[in-house]
Amino acid sequence: MAYFISLDPPRRNNYVETLPHRILFEELRRFKPMLEALKIGFSISRVKVRVRNGKPRKPPYFACCYNIGDLGNLNVVAFYYPLLADWEMMEREVGPYRQRIRAALQEEVIHGVQVMTVGARFRRSSELQARFAKAEHYYEHLLGQIIGELATRPEGRRAVLTAAQLYYEDWSITSLEKLRQTDQRLHGRAGYLATELIRQLVQIRFGELTSEEAKGKAWDKNRVFNAGSHGTTENLLKAMVSTLRQATPVLVSLSPVMAGILAEIENTLRTLRQTDPTFCEPYAPIAWVA
Repeated sequence: MAYFISLDPPRRNNYVETLPHRILFEELRRFKPMLEALKIGFSISRVKVRVRNGKPRKPPYFACCYNIGDLGNLNVVAFYYPLLADWEMMEREVGPYRQRIRAALQEEVIHGVQVMTVGARFRRSSELQARFAKAEHYYEHLLGQIIGELATRPEGRRAVLTAAQLYYEDWSITSLEKLRQTDQRLHGRAGYLATELIRQLVQIRFGELTSEEAKGKAWDKNRVFNAGSHGTTENLLKAMVSTLRQATPVLVSLSPVMAGILAEIENTLRTLRQTDPTFCEPYAPIAWVA
């Protein structure tokens, strides 16, 4: 069952609300009605280190969690400290910082709707239930199908690798085999990148910034990517997203499985806009986005 927590500032005598804190909680409150409409829970974690596979790791900004098996009990977790730390990464600029948080929140809503869409398909179909033991198995099958369909053409393979480099922030992913290994190592299953590719395409098709674009100048801090003739990692990023944006119609045509999922997700998101007309609408201004 979905659950929610208070998004009001903590009541402590020594509490002082900072500007990034206020912006963060304004954006979290803004998204709460949409999560409630979807019956997706929400919680805030103040952990500074997560242990995964026995190793300490820095928490992400957000995580979309659900039951392994039936894909139920969705809950979006916001990790407080990484989100606040981005205030410095975005050079204390209010607009870019707000934009960064909003894009990341939209990303998790899209992830949640994606999981809900697959789970609902599975529950409606006796045929799927006969073929797959669990909804999670069906989900993994779909992700593998999508990568397989896109890999049949060179332009599909190039776009998949571009999406992977953007998401993983890893320019060394230059083959589908390296992508498979990366998916398996970081997410425990090959084909995971299809989840993020769907999210990127939804953001693009709705005219938004992708979550990767919304990082802006933060890409050039503490990173060692070779930007080549682009000068900065940020400029390289913009060029790569532009390539992905231009390839979107081809990708959708190459993968009927992905096209079907996109259609269902986008229909749900259009319904959400009745709750908040600004959800999934383009940021202004975004003139620098190709």
